[in-house]
Amino acid sequence: MMKRAGNNDRCSLLAIASVVLCFILSTGTTATGAEFTFMALGDMPYGSREQAYPAYKALIAAINRRAPVFTIHVGDTKSGLDGCSDELLLEQRDFMNSFTSALIYIPGDNEWTDCHRLLAGAYDPLERLAFIRRHYFPADESLGGQPMRLERQADVMPGFEPFVENSRFKWRGVWFMTAHVVGSNNNLDDAADSDATREFLPRDEANRAWLADSFDKAMAADAGAAVIAIHADMFGDGFNPDEESFARVSGFKAFGETLAAKARSFRKPVLLLFGDSHTFRIFHPFPRLAGNLIAVEVYGGEHMHAVEVTVDPGVAPIFTFKPVRNPALPLPID
Repeated sequence: MMKRAGNNDRCSLLAIASVVLCFILSTGTTATGAEFTFMALGDMPYGSREQAYPAYKALIAAINRRAPVFTIHVGDTKSGLDGCSDELLLEQRDFMNSFTSALIYIPGDNEWTDCHRLLAGAYDPLERLAFIRRHYFPADESLGGQPMRLERQADVMPGFEPFVENSRFKWRGVWFMTAHVVGSNNNLDDAADSDATREFLPRDEANRAWLADSFDKAMAADAGAAVIAIHADMFGDGFNPDEESFARVSGFKAFGETLAAKARSFRKPVLLLFGDSHTFRIFHPFPRLAGNLIAVEVYGGEHMHAVEVTVDPGVAPIFTFKPVRNPALPLPID
C-alpha cells in the first residue's frame, strides 16, 4: 500500500460529498441493457477490531440498504502492519459474505505480498497467497449473500490454472474483468532471481493475457463498455503523466501498456477501478493514448466510504459516480 499527498487531479471531496460526478464521453455506446448500479470499495477495514469493525459493519449495512446489483472490493482487507493470520483473513472473507448481493474480490498486497513484515507476523508471502486462493476462490463464483457465476482464467485459458482470482462476467451489455495487480510495485523485486520476482513474472504474464483476451471477447460481443478492477494504484512513482509512460523498473509497466493499447482499440467507454492510495479521485491517466479510459480510485484506510457507480449502456455519459458516506464516519475534506 502507498499513500501520496494531494495533487491537481484529485476531486475536491468537500464539493462532491452531496453531488453526483459524471464521466462525459463523446464516444458512442451500444444500447444493450438497462441502467444498473453497483458499489466499489477497498483498502478496508484498517485498524484494530474494536476501532475498525463497527464502522465497517455500518458501511456494509448502508450498502445493503441501497441494494446494488453487486459490490466490488478492490483489495487490501487490512493494514500492511496488521497480522496476516488465518483467523484475520477468514474474518474478512466472512465480512464479504455479509454483503446481501454478490461481492467480487481482488486480492491486495496487504493480504499476502507484505505479510513478510515483522509486524504482520513474518509470514511467507507465497504461502499466504496460496491460502487466499484456496479460501477466497474455491469455485467459479463470487462471494456475497447472492453469489454470481464468474468465468475464471484458470478454467478457460490452458497454462494459467493457478490464477483462480482473475475473473470476468457480462452484465447488461457491459463487460467486467478483474486482474490480480497489487501495490508494493506488484511484487516486482530489484533482484531478478528473488522469490518475489519469480512470483511476479508468471502472474504479470497471466494478467496481460487475461486482459487482452477479455477485451477481445468484449469486442466480439459488441459490449457497450468495459470495466477493469485491480488493486494497485499504478499511477504514482514510476509513472510519468506527461508522457503517459511507465518507468522500466515499474511492476505495472507491461500491464499498463497493455491496458492502454486494448482500451484504445476497444474505442468504447472503459472504466478502471482501483484502490491502494486511499483517496477518492476521478481522472484520465492516458488522455492521448486512450482517451476513452477513465480511472476511479476508491476511498480507503481511515476514509472508510464507498463509491456508487451507475451504468446506463444506452446513453452518454455511460458512467456516473457518487460517494456513499459511511454513517459512522465523516467524509474527508482534503
